[in-house]
Amino acid sequence: MPAAPLRVAYVLSHFHPHASGAERQALAQGEELVRRGHVVHVVTRHVPGHQGDEVMRGVLVHRWVMPANAGPMFGLSFVSGVVRALLRLRPEIDLVHTHQGLWEAIAAGLARPLLGKRPTLVQPASSGYYGEADELMRTKGASVLRRLILRNTAFAAISTDIERQWRELGVPHAKMHRTVSGVDAERFQPGPSLLEGELPPRPRVLFTGRLHPQKGLDVLLTAWPEVAARTRAHLLLLGAGPERDRLRARAHELGVEGSIHFRGQVAEPAEYLRAADLFVLPSVAEGMSNSLLEALATGLPCLASDIGGNRDLIDHDVSGLLVSVHEPAAWTSAMTNLLEDQDKAGRLGREARRRVEERYALPRVMDDYMDLYHRLLGR
Repeated sequence: MPAAPLRVAYVLSHFHPHASGAERQALAQGEELVRRGHVVHVVTRHVPGHQGDEVMRGVLVHRWVMPANAGPMFGLSFVSGVVRALLRLRPEIDLVHTHQGLWEAIAAGLARPLLGKRPTLVQPASSGYYGEADELMRTKGASVLRRLILRNTAFAAISTDIERQWRELGVPHAKMHRTVSGVDAERFQPGPSLLEGELPPRPRVLFTGRLHPQKGLDVLLTAWPEVAARTRAHLLLLGAGPERDRLRARAHELGVEGSIHFRGQVAEPAEYLRAADLFVLPSVAEGMSNSLLEALATGLPCLASDIGGNRDLIDHDVSGLLVSVHEPAAWTSAMTNLLEDQDKAGRLGREARRRVEERYALPRVMDDYMDLYHRLLGR
């Protein structure tokens, strides 16, 4: 007899059309589970202009949570909304999986005694100052909230740094499981780009992600003038965010606005990756970056900050380069070196692609999640 379909409820504060890292990863994983015949529900907050219930790539999205916009009432209203949603879905789910680890984890911990034997799995999205562990400790009532979070059945750490932070918060060894994020290695793969004739001339350096202080783009811009002068390269920044205007002003101040191109949010980053010669990610905090995974899968030489999840993805000087996040001169040197040494760049890119195929391709990653789900369910 074939096994019954698994019914999983994902919990996220935001979901599409808001499409940051955790949201993109949750949708990709949910789509893969649906492709395998399982059922995925997403519990998330209401978005004006979207229906309360909709189907997205086979994933059942419930925009039932309507929290206060800001202030001390946000957490209470969000948590109560998630608990009500999980109780409403209780007959239709086997397991809860939060793709973020603060208010989502508090709600899951609070709901757990009311869900019968349904396990709750908490997966923090990031580490460092912008990660949920640090944010928890900055939140009023942290000791009480921490106890609620620790009531959850299990925790999934997508990086060594996340595991360390949450173990320090009190998660026991038996509850902690190491997982990784996945990437569609067929969509993101080396090859010619359809955009080749529409972009500035090569060499092209590419960043994809939110234009946000977490991404450390100041160090990249500070390092860029000498790179542009020595290599005549162009820097393409894909993404939107609160830092856009300030970064444009900084590029003008440095006199390099002609070689830095703000392309905004794009529908298909894979074509830009295939058209690039080098990928850069100068973040000050990451969990396991989707953007970096996509660049590695495309076979690009990748230069990333020596932090958190980046260390888990890149073996320095083997599958990419890691550089101190606060040293613009080191970024200048590393970018120039990879743009001028095509043999080294090619070697790093080929090894990056090989490792993605071996460990981070989405079907392989979801095999591991399915194994974890079944262990939590005692199957």
